[in-house]
Amino acid sequence: MLDLLSEFKRGLLEAMDEGLNQVLGEAATQTIYFHLQRKFRLKRENIPENLEVFGFALEGTFRAGALVIEKAIMENLYSRLSLKNKNLRLKYENAEQFNFVNYITDLKSIC
Repeated sequence: MLDLLSEFKRGLLEAMDEGLNQVLGEAATQTIYFHLQRKFRLKRENIPENLEVFGFALEGTFRAGALVIEKAIMENLYSRLSLKNKNLRLKYENAEQFNFVNYITDLKSIC
């Protein structure tokens, strides 16, 4: 069980790196991580346990642009996980249920 959680955490961190790099570039990604640590006391490696803080920080920094970053992270994570689990599917009854934190939490629970 612990291996699956650490594997999920590693995959999430890699998906975050890739998503942030895709949208912002490498230098800006490193700046975001620095900002998170300095302003929110949130180190990169602790983000998977603090998704709400991460989402709040993105929204506070990028406003509506945070959605673009979150979508890139979600797509990268889903892609990584679906390569290992071909039956991976998530369904939401309505749009209100679908948000960054819920999506990551739901993926974690079914992996």
